[in-house]
Amino acid sequence: MRSVEETVRRAQNGDAAAFGELIAQFERIALAVAYGVLGDGDRAGETVQEAFARAWQRLADLREPERFGAWLCGIVRNLARDAQRRAVREARARASVPVAIYASSADDPAIRMEEHENGRRLAAALDKLDELSRTAVVLRYYEGMTSKQIGLLLELAPAAIDTRLMRARQALRRELTDDEPPPES
Repeated sequence: MRSVEETVRRAQNGDAAAFGELIAQFERIALAVAYGVLGDGDRAGETVQEAFARAWQRLADLREPERFGAWLCGIVRNLARDAQRRAVREARARASVPVAIYASSADDPAIRMEEHENGRRLAAALDKLDELSRTAVVLRYYEGMTSKQIGLLLELAPAAIDTRLMRARQALRRELTDDEPPPES
């Protein structure tokens, strides 16, 4: 397996297949970062496509090929923030949840409906986290990344990632375990 640095250098020399390898290696991470900012799977996918196009156009500007992941995540975050600002201006609701959060293979419609509702509640709870915490949660729990790996991508110390994850888990636990108030008579 080639190193990221070697693959980036090949891509910088015009090797489109090498850039395809980078896309394959970093696509899920980029999606997690975009989702962390946007909270919407469809918009995250669109943002990642735009980010990879921009990365290809600007690849020659990357002076430290070994930092491709952090560089790409910076592009993704900036584009996602721009998309978020546009969405706010256009007053579009963010109602879409990535299928990965609530996908079910259950045959029982009642179980599928409950899992869908749990996914919706989780997405709503994730949406209440700040952008970096939400991104760290998605990278850890949906992508299985370590604090060190997340820290490299988000340019934060692993200890800072651990702190964000701890606080995010606490916030999610509070949000998801709060009982609804009883209906008024």
